[in-house]
Amino acid sequence: MQRIPVSLITGFLGSGKTSLVNRLLGLPEAAATAVVVNEFGEIGLDQELIISSDDNVVLLANGCFCCAMKGDLVTALDKLYRGGQRDQTRSFKRVVIETSGLADASPVIQLLLSEPSISSRYRLEGVLTVVDAVNGEATLDAHVESVKQVAVADSVILSMTDLPESAAAQLKQRIRAINPAAAVAEASGLKHDALLDAFFPQRGLRDDAYGEAARPFRQHGHDQRFSSFCYVREDAISEFALKLLLEAIGENLGPQLLRIKGIVNVLEYPDRPAVIHGAQKLLHEVEWLNAWPSEDRRSRIVFITLDAGRELVEELIALADRLAANTARARLRVGRA
Repeated sequence: MQRIPVSLITGFLGSGKTSLVNRLLGLPEAAATAVVVNEFGEIGLDQELIISSDDNVVLLANGCFCCAMKGDLVTALDKLYRGGQRDQTRSFKRVVIETSGLADASPVIQLLLSEPSISSRYRLEGVLTVVDAVNGEATLDAHVESVKQVAVADSVILSMTDLPESAAAQLKQRIRAINPAAAVAEASGLKHDALLDAFFPQRGLRDDAYGEAARPFRQHGHDQRFSSFCYVREDAISEFALKLLLEAIGENLGPQLLRIKGIVNVLEYPDRPAVIHGAQKLLHEVEWLNAWPSEDRRSRIVFITLDAGRELVEELIALADRLAANTARARLRVGRA
């Protein structure tokens, strides 16, 4: 069964998320898009502001995807799916989930990757974070939630870009320091295909993501709690070592692992790279591409962490390699006995 792509759009209060969603829904290609809105407060206004030609707009109140709200999200996505199956006029091809400005995107990412009733029908296509360019620096300084929203993004869109060129460049540099793997663009420059690509990008790494992740950046305030880096590996990793690594990362980093995504050269399958994707303790089952997307066959894994650095991740990788090698030698000895 082909799963329905889901895009998660986040951003701090007043950043312009709803306006961007409406721009998307105005495109002919986005006609069959269902929208789930999570709003802070008892009276839902964003739902009324979203343009829709059908009933596929769902409001989740209270503005926080905590445990209870995750249950509501499961119910909402289940109802949307069943409704589309029963009534062709309510069918849809993609979903946009708009969080409130105060929401943490990580629980939603976990839910989409790990809840069986959801992950069997839907797949996380991308996380888009909207940053108000005029107030962006001040918001990042004052609210750690906004830094975290940038940290987990696949794409960052700058809205309200009425800034001097130097100020805009400084803000972009800061965003890239928080999340080097994210594509950064200005909302005013997104036209048709570029807007669709921002909401629904191809899964995996941009070819230049590992290069950006290796560059040194100056950190600011809250940003210092976040680390963004890419592990690049020339030689292939065994399937067993990859399994051990993902288990070790989930157990040892847990909530400190905001996001992990990458493409991996697995020893046993040299022509079919593995795609890994996850957040916090819950890492999605490894997926396999039919072929490498480019000539570059190095493993590239981007980590976005909170209060944890590259050193711990590299220790876990080395440990997984040693355990896999020791296990392989032990099996070989048993086979010879």
